[in-house]
Amino acid sequence: MRRFWSILLILLCVFAIADATSFVPRDYDFFVLLKGNSLYYDKLSSVPLFRFMLKDDKIALESLFVSLLENTCNNVGVPISSVYEALENDILFAAKGTEFTLEQFFSLDLNYYLQVLRNIGSNSIIVMKSSKPEQLLRLMAKLMDLKMTKNEKIWVLHDTDVAIFASAHEGYLVISGSRTALLKAIDAYDLEQLQMKNEEPAVRELLNQSAWLYGFFKRDTLRLKGLFVSTNDVETEYVSVLGVPSGESLKIEVRQQLRSATGMEKYVSSATGMLGMPFIGNFAFSATAAGPMDLADSLSQWFQGAQDEVKKIYEIVSYILKSSTGRVYMTGDLFGDQIRLVTIFELSKDLDLSFLIKYGARSFGSEIRLPIIDGFLSFFQSDRRLIMTNMTKAQYDTAANRRRVRDDVTYQYISRNYATQDVLRLFVDVGSLLRAMLGINAVGKFFLTQQFDGQAFVYRMEVM
Repeated sequence: MRRFWSILLILLCVFAIADATSFVPRDYDFFVLLKGNSLYYDKLSSVPLFRFMLKDDKIALESLFVSLLENTCNNVGVPISSVYEALENDILFAAKGTEFTLEQFFSLDLNYYLQVLRNIGSNSIIVMKSSKPEQLLRLMAKLMDLKMTKNEKIWVLHDTDVAIFASAHEGYLVISGSRTALLKAIDAYDLEQLQMKNEEPAVRELLNQSAWLYGFFKRDTLRLKGLFVSTNDVETEYVSVLGVPSGESLKIEVRQQLRSATGMEKYVSSATGMLGMPFIGNFAFSATAAGPMDLADSLSQWFQGAQDEVKKIYEIVSYILKSSTGRVYMTGDLFGDQIRLVTIFELSKDLDLSFLIKYGARSFGSEIRLPIIDGFLSFFQSDRRLIMTNMTKAQYDTAANRRRVRDDVTYQYISRNYATQDVLRLFVDVGSLLRAMLGINAVGKFFLTQQFDGQAFVYRMEVM
């Protein structure tokens, strides 16, 4: 009898902690989980940027989505409550044998997600709560123009070149691109030893924290690479992601656990000097000159043109970086008819700019100009700083004296909560960017810092 109660207690404990992540097999490469959507949506829609995008009359994405959803459900004959049930609860995506990029996950286009679902991989799963799974699948089939059949407990959405398999299990709807992956996910839910979260201690530690967005990626399966940020420059053990909206802001932490952290401390430097830097346009960026990212490559990506011209700029920036110390700063416009760009290098020694002559540069008084497609790059020194910009020196002086980073109240407010020593940081006036792109008054700020913490690079992002 005692043994019976012990077994029963163990089973109750197992099922008490079962959730959407229990469907992720231990040999999968990554999962992304949105947890408690109904709870966190109100907080997310209170963040200034998301409140503007979701509820402001100028964009009103929330009412647009609701209207589209209601019309679609009415046309198909599916109660909208079955869709809301799925959206308001946990939603999980997991896969094996593929890489994941942020661009794959976030889109304002509903058709994009339908295409993702239609092309779901044979080793991928989507899991969501549903008490009416057949209604939900009928809606999906209609939206994707697929036939729907059922064989025993498995639904199949299909046409001549697409087959999507789905099954209901313990209050969840599980969807996959293959029958094998579907059954494997269900087996993992039923057998604790087959689950990733019981194979990886880091996953258990991650899920023990209170958040809305969770992500776990083995090795290099997360591809986070842009003009300023890359997770691909060092060997990675795993990457974890946590995101929490508070009502005031959305905070996201990406922790890149390194296989070796030897010598990484040299990439850290003080970011306090950024406060005194010019704030031209809608972004300000700074990074350790000797950081792990290929700054020369990142900076040269800003300039469009023939491959030999981009290569020329790369060589010039690489040469300047050899004489640089501390931080490299960049500011300018992310969008516009005439994009202004400024890069400021802190020099460790005097730099003879005559080396630019061999690239076709010419002297114009106190500055040297290098012709490029649609303009020029101007180089000039100020004390121990070298400025590279696509403006004239006179234009730069006027713009630089107009505003500094320290003049932005939001930057001061956000940055005080983060360490002053980091690898890089980026601040974007998203409201200004949206005004330039859409011609409407908008609000929103974005802050990013990359720090070194023990055995990991940690990216901390905050959206307001």
